[in-house]
Amino acid sequence: MKKQLKAAKKVAALKKALKKADSYQREEILKKLSIAKRYLKKVAAKAAATRPKPISARIAAVKAKLARAKNPVRRALLKKQLKLAKKVAALKKSLRKARGEARQEIKARLLSVRK
Repeated sequence: MKKQLKAAKKVAALKKALKKADSYQREEILKKLSIAKRYLKKVAAKAAATRPKPISARIAAVKAKLARAKNPVRRALLKKQLKLAKKVAALKKSLRKARGEARQEIKARLLSVRK
C-alpha cells in the first residue's frame, strides 16, 4: 500500500510538472510519466491481489499486540478484537462441518460478525 501511495504521488508530481514544462522538457516528462503510470498499475494490481491473513495468524498477532500494550484504552480495544477473531474462528470451524440450511445460517452469522 505504501508503494502504491508513493507511485501515485510521483504521477501527480509529474503531471503538475508537465503543465509548467516547455516543449523540450515535455517529452522527457512524458516518458517518465508513462513509466510511473505503468509502475503504479503494477503496484496497484499487486496490492489488490493480496489476501487477508488466516484467522489463526490474526489471533496470534492480536495476542502479541495485547501483550505489549500498556494503554488501557488500547488494551480494551485489542481484547474486543481478540474476542471477535475467536468468534470468527469458531464460526469458520463450524461452517466446515455444517451441511445444507445450517451452512447458510452460519454464513449469515459470520457475515454479521465481520461487520
